[in-house]
Amino acid sequence: MKLSKNTIKELSLVSSQIKRELTNIKIIKEIYDYIFKIDGKKTRALLSLLASNNKNSSKKSRINLATIIELLHTATLIHDDVVDDSYSRRGKKSVNYLWTNGHSVLMGDFIYSKAFKLMVDLNDNKILKELSSATNDIATGELVQLDSFGQLKITEAELKKINYLKTGRLFEAASKTGAILGASNMNEVKTFASIGKNIGIAFQIKDDLLDYECNNKKIGKPKLKDFKEGKITLPLFYALQSNAGKRNFLLSKLGKKISKKDEKEVSKYILSGESLLVTKKTMQGYINLAAKNIARLKTHPSYDEMLELLEFIQGREK
Repeated sequence: MKLSKNTIKELSLVSSQIKRELTNIKIIKEIYDYIFKIDGKKTRALLSLLASNNKNSSKKSRINLATIIELLHTATLIHDDVVDDSYSRRGKKSVNYLWTNGHSVLMGDFIYSKAFKLMVDLNDNKILKELSSATNDIATGELVQLDSFGQLKITEAELKKINYLKTGRLFEAASKTGAILGASNMNEVKTFASIGKNIGIAFQIKDDLLDYECNNKKIGKPKLKDFKEGKITLPLFYALQSNAGKRNFLLSKLGKKISKKDEKEVSKYILSGESLLVTKKTMQGYINLAAKNIARLKTHPSYDEMLELLEFIQGREK
């Protein structure tokens, strides 16, 4: 992804801000440093920076907002690892694996509280309202998905709603609050919100596809993690609509520990034929909606980088 030198510098400042003003309590510092030792992609923080890129917003506020977005995202990941009983995250051992579930839950809460302290410092009720609402929606999405594990009667519409709540919602909030901070007019705020929402949902569908590519070194999580947990995502949903033989095989392995041979067979079923085409078509629909809205921002200083971000979402391999 080609970003301007200024944007790269701002992302670096976000990383520095995340590690600033940290407590001296040993256990908190130890876990916190471990979490942020390896930088993630910061896609949501980047979206916030691009949306807030306006002469009307101060650099300090923009960095703080992007930091808030990254902290909120990280807190959800730590909590997710407890819920999913994951042993790795971003290619390294998860917090709950190295410490305990209790440490993970409380560390996630600590990071949430740090984010909300920074939110108050922004002194903008519109932003506070949007981010608190988004946080609530994300938790709702995770609970709905947890309750849906192994539910074969789940619908396409319900899966799309989960994708929006658990992933698209924070992308939407990152983009929308960035535009609010940049003092954009209401039409532009709505445009950025829509871009974030659609990019986020496309991001999640791509993530669901990557789960079946069996390259855990690239994506930083175990092979077929979602499938082995009994999690039905759109790629699997579409595959289950195909011929009875494929459906019966997939259902017989769903939510179970499976052999390497079966792993390859499952991946082959998901990543070939009509199910793959339908999944990609669905993802492309969200990409197209985002592109349509980005086209309305040709005079915005972040226009070119927004296009770069969109291209990255489509082609990412991890």
